[in-house]
Amino acid sequence: MRFFVSLPSISFNQARLLDIALVIAMLPHLFILKLPMVIYLLISLFFMGKPQGKKSIMGFMLLGLLAIFLSFFDQYNLSSLSRLLIFVSLILSLLVHAVILQRLTQEINLYLKISPALLMVLSFFYFNSISMLFYALFALFSFTFLILQYAMQSRDLGQLLRINVMLYLLSLPMVVFLFIVFPRISYKDASFGFQGESTKRSGHDGTMYLDSNALLVPSKKLVMEVSFKERIPADSLLYFRGSVLYEDRGDQWVEGEKATFTNPYPAKSDNSIEYRIKLYPHEQDWLYLLDLPLGYPKDAKGDTNYITHANKPITEIYQYDARSALRYISLPLQADVLSKASKVDIQKGPKVYQELKNKIDFNAPSPLKATALVNYFRSKELAYSLKPEAIDLNRPLDSFLLEGKTGYCVHFAASFATAARMIGIPSRIVTGYKASRKNGIENYLIVTQADAHAWVELYLDKQGWVRFEPTATASRVINVSNETLSNTYTQAYLQQSWWQKSFEQLNLYYLYTRHVISTWILQYDRFKQTKLLETLLSNTFALIKFVGALIGLALVSYFLFYVMQRSRPKDPLIKQMQVLIKLLNKEGFVMHKGENIESFLKRVKVCDEKYTLLGSISANYHQARYAKESNGAIEAIQSEIKSLKKRLKSG
Repeated sequence: MRFFVSLPSISFNQARLLDIALVIAMLPHLFILKLPMVIYLLISLFFMGKPQGKKSIMGFMLLGLLAIFLSFFDQYNLSSLSRLLIFVSLILSLLVHAVILQRLTQEINLYLKISPALLMVLSFFYFNSISMLFYALFALFSFTFLILQYAMQSRDLGQLLRINVMLYLLSLPMVVFLFIVFPRISYKDASFGFQGESTKRSGHDGTMYLDSNALLVPSKKLVMEVSFKERIPADSLLYFRGSVLYEDRGDQWVEGEKATFTNPYPAKSDNSIEYRIKLYPHEQDWLYLLDLPLGYPKDAKGDTNYITHANKPITEIYQYDARSALRYISLPLQADVLSKASKVDIQKGPKVYQELKNKIDFNAPSPLKATALVNYFRSKELAYSLKPEAIDLNRPLDSFLLEGKTGYCVHFAASFATAARMIGIPSRIVTGYKASRKNGIENYLIVTQADAHAWVELYLDKQGWVRFEPTATASRVINVSNETLSNTYTQAYLQQSWWQKSFEQLNLYYLYTRHVISTWILQYDRFKQTKLLETLLSNTFALIKFVGALIGLALVSYFLFYVMQRSRPKDPLIKQMQVLIKLLNKEGFVMHKGENIESFLKRVKVCDEKYTLLGSISANYHQARYAKESNGAIEAIQSEIKSLKKRLKSG
């Protein structure tokens, strides 16, 4: 507890304390207020040093109303004001205007005292982030500290901080309990933004390049965070669909003719799974769902390729619930779609085509041909490389499979899809993300840009579209010693140093902690509360654990409170004054309620001449308590108390 003893002294009047509280509460709103209101606020700061006359106050009132009018000029209609955030924004501007006018008068009333709390409450409608959560805790701690300073009129910063911490420890169990059970208010269709979190993250743009644009720069930037209702599925099932490509244009694969929007549910499915995705901005309209979606999120629609599209590009963090089938049989497709998936130019790989004719029976059933094609790719001893040699785009199949034999997912996928069409199997390329359970904790999974991937789907007889992983046919991984590769589909893993692995694991736990805080604090709504209470009422074991956790939290809080109380710093001045007060209590003098030490000593002094030393003691007390240097005042008090004891004993 020496920390609290070594802190300096402070002293503020009531107006200054209010100004500090207002600054703390106003800071988040500087990112929200419209420019006219910010200008009005800055102008007002120059005139708050001294009271203003009625004419000046009237001028500022009109200036503030003008600033509000300009801020909401394009939103002044009933339909706009019915939107929650615009309405709250108007209330905020009016509140700031009223606070400025009141401070210009230099008068302090109840409204001004509660305005910092009102400003902080309004900020929750705009900020729903972990950073704002911690700032709110800081603001609350600061407010209680300022109230203590005003109530105690103490300049001892260490004492004030210590008492403030002790109050928090006492209140923590009750705050947690009320947070869990206090009725929640739900705002239908309210959108509380995640301010400051609009960084674009993208792993692909719906086009798969094979030329120099295909150079891969693995990045650990987050694309999405996924929380599963139950455990994370196996790696072989963690394919998040982004776009489907049919048309080969030589240097790139594209979607070609747009798919129609519909709800193409599979004919048969099992092993469905529920999950929630927190998708970061990527400036496209794709919503990534596990293969294969069973229905689509609100304000989104699916097409005949099972790709999910939002109504507009994702420019801010977007969260949605989803359910997918991990094993399924897709519906039959129309003839024109199969025709589009069968177009092939033999000149893309004439030598490969001849080899395929010699090794594979083109008249065999498509499942057998698909198996033979996989074996053909494995026989080529291909290498996975993040820095492959350039391929000849005039004959990419021959260049990749027979000459360079190095590439990564786009080269494997393009070659496999083209070769499949050569042997008579309709094919298409799917781009998206292939996640890995090694980037997950419990039921929480992160997907990064490095997980961007391309795979192939073949249309097989009586099976529909079936996923194939051409990259898995690679026999080795090369030229990746200095790269970070999220997924190695050949069972080979990069050799990272222990500190790199430790850092990645630490970062994963940090993201998981952030996810838990966001889910159970920031997003703790009426639905989660009702579900939790239903679980507690129906599950005795869950109720016992819940009560036990609350009791454990209370015991820990009260123990820490007890430790801080017992180990409070011993102020030598207070210790001497306690000795004096006990001495005077024995003489029959007791401090009245609300009486300070100066008034008490003055009252006792006038009762008898033997108490004249109390005047000197009072002067030395003020010297030790409020002067920058005590100059031996505490030692003088100790000596004077001893002299007073002797005088009282002698009668």
